[in-house]
Amino acid sequence: MGAKGEKINRQLRFTFTLTNPKPYELVDQILWLYLPVAETRTQKLEYIKISVPYERHIDPLGHTVITLVFPKIAPLSTKVVNIIVNLSMKISPVMESLENPQAWLGSERYIETTDPNIQSLAATLKRSETRDTALAIYNWVKQHLHYIGYLADDRGAAYAFNQIQGDCTEYAYLAVALARANGIPARMVGGYTTDKNAILRAADYHNWAELYIDGAWRLLDAQKERWLTSTEQYVAFRFYRDKEINPIGFSHRYRQSGELEIRY
Repeated sequence: MGAKGEKINRQLRFTFTLTNPKPYELVDQILWLYLPVAETRTQKLEYIKISVPYERHIDPLGHTVITLVFPKIAPLSTKVVNIIVNLSMKISPVMESLENPQAWLGSERYIETTDPNIQSLAATLKRSETRDTALAIYNWVKQHLHYIGYLADDRGAAYAFNQIQGDCTEYAYLAVALARANGIPARMVGGYTTDKNAILRAADYHNWAELYIDGAWRLLDAQKERWLTSTEQYVAFRFYRDKEINPIGFSHRYRQSGELEIRY
């Protein structure tokens, strides 16, 4: 492991394959997609290369939202969009003040902090120190939830508690809900984990939790059994919120307007 504050450069590549399944021309097809978050205390998006023209927008949470417009797509044709991004990643989280802690403490869709069962469990996990409470949450989620593989739809923290199962999304939702119920600001993050330059696949998309402890956002990934580990392997694409703040809305990775078939 490198020294605190050391940066690692990383390149990620991925493609979108767009297919017009119709026997007629499609016009004004639009695709909105996430690239890595523009800048956090642990990552910075340094370079973007996309094989077609694009517009870039940074929303209020710092998400990098790309808009691709296709004026005409020929009948029964396929178009491949290649994307390359370069990032600099820091080994360790960097201290930062949290301007509005309340924004990361409330109940949201799938993060049911006011659910009686979650409230009761959170109370049993509370310790005198914030870090010890967070560790108790991590250990409970890691030890009690059963990983059942990819689920197409989000189920949420209450589902994870009641069914004692889920995929990485439910692990993260439950950890965030338990943290918030104990007064610890927490957020669920979507993105990718990699320890090297990589070609990303849709199946590799991952969710984890970050808790604000000792002045920094710190990693809690009970599904992969990683607790306060180095941050350079985790590339954030999206912070989950229960409101639509950009054209992608509640979709995890991308959204389209049109009739194209899209393969990530």
